[in-house]
Amino acid sequence: MMTRRGFFPRSGEYAALAGSTLLFAIAFPPFPLLVPAFFCLVPFAVAVATRADGEGTRREAARLGFWFGMLGYACNLYWIAIALSIYTKLAIVGYIAALFVLAPIVALAGLSLFVLRRRTRLPLAILLPVVWVASEVVLNYMSDLAFPWLPLGLALSRTPVLAQMADISGVRGLSFLIALANGLIADAWLLRGQRVAIAKRLAGAIAIVAVMAAYGSWRMRTTALVSVAPIAIVQPNIPQEDKWQAENQGRIQGILDDITMKRIAQHDAKLILWPEASLPGFISDHPEWSSAMRRMAAVSHTPILFGTLDLVWHGPGDYDYYNAAMLVDSAGVLNAQEPYRKSYLVPIVERVPFVNPRWFKKLKYFGGYGRGQNTKPFTLSFGKVGVLICYESIFPQRSREFRREGASIIVNITNDAWFGRSLAPYQHEAHMALRAIENRVGIVRAANTGISGYIDPLGRISGETQLDVADSRVYNAQTTSVTTLYVRIGDWIGTLALALTIAGLIWARVRRQTA
Repeated sequence: MMTRRGFFPRSGEYAALAGSTLLFAIAFPPFPLLVPAFFCLVPFAVAVATRADGEGTRREAARLGFWFGMLGYACNLYWIAIALSIYTKLAIVGYIAALFVLAPIVALAGLSLFVLRRRTRLPLAILLPVVWVASEVVLNYMSDLAFPWLPLGLALSRTPVLAQMADISGVRGLSFLIALANGLIADAWLLRGQRVAIAKRLAGAIAIVAVMAAYGSWRMRTTALVSVAPIAIVQPNIPQEDKWQAENQGRIQGILDDITMKRIAQHDAKLILWPEASLPGFISDHPEWSSAMRRMAAVSHTPILFGTLDLVWHGPGDYDYYNAAMLVDSAGVLNAQEPYRKSYLVPIVERVPFVNPRWFKKLKYFGGYGRGQNTKPFTLSFGKVGVLICYESIFPQRSREFRREGASIIVNITNDAWFGRSLAPYQHEAHMALRAIENRVGIVRAANTGISGYIDPLGRISGETQLDVADSRVYNAQTTSVTTLYVRIGDWIGTLALALTIAGLIWARVRRQTA
């Protein structure tokens, strides 16, 4: 059992933790930096390898991983406390709880790296990318606790020329290459004094970046973009503290209608997008909402895709409610196509993990959302449209499912008002660049308070709106005829990394028992 003294970092671990934490904290958007991602794992990996090669213990490696995870995520995810403060005065407790979910995964990565290094003596250039990517896969598939918010590959979202390999292997492939470069640099550090060996490893790290850039440049020159349709977004800018107040519902609808009618008057859109939960309540309780939308869509012959809450009755007193997207078609018909219901739910806020959501029915709009099952895109006159609601954008598999179902474009409707002016709106938007490249589709993003924008199939972001400003934009959405390797076979890099890590740990265990 780890004692209190054994739980906290030792003085000899401070430098490694400080170095990796600082670099990890500035590796992701909105920081316009590229270099930190290629170095952020180096101090951590060197510290673990040094202990594996010497007289260090597994406990030390796990402790290094835990505190790297705790401090690194604490710097990047402080906004969780801001978001939860809307729902509870115990927001800081929720923030700390989130860190205690994430940090053990990094602790497991540190422990795995230690065990494999001690048993195999393989270079970090081999071990680090495999173990790190395996930990990212675990974060992606932790059931109700899944939270793959900061994969290493996200650091490349603002540098599209280096991110194009995502069409081969998804974001996990980018994470693998970044971790590989980190591993080569860490190996160089461990070989201090051996100039030739150091030069070879540093040259290898540079070569990785050069190959990524060469592939990216080729793909960006040769990928043909095909126009699909002009799509308009409505950004109503409703503050989170106002959004769910019953007395504000009429005013909110008025704001949405006014911006929409001004856009319709321009006759420049084939589809109008409203954000997630733009109508803050159960649409079945407000026939005036659906009447207004049906009228606008029918008069303008322009469909409206909007976010709202969907109530599904199973019998007297028996119902589920969903965070949903619905479509009013160009004839003014509501729900001629089945609503899309969000299935990747925000832990705690939308779904309390591992308990019956119906226990929370009395806590309106908190903790008890149902999980949607329909993954079919909407069919419109210009093609099929897949919908990502809020943080479904951080799960690569959902966008891939839409592309395999024939979606020519994807839309992301979200309410980022609860993030405030933190790092979160920028981190959240950044995922869309990778989803666009992975699937070679254009993505239109409509956010309540911003950031709305367009991401083309090459991952280039344009037409971004400002935060906390009401706005409306039209984007010429594009697609490609490409079916990427990632769309065909999925996250093969992540699957392989996890399989190799598990196999390696089993082998190390067997070898230890038979030694």
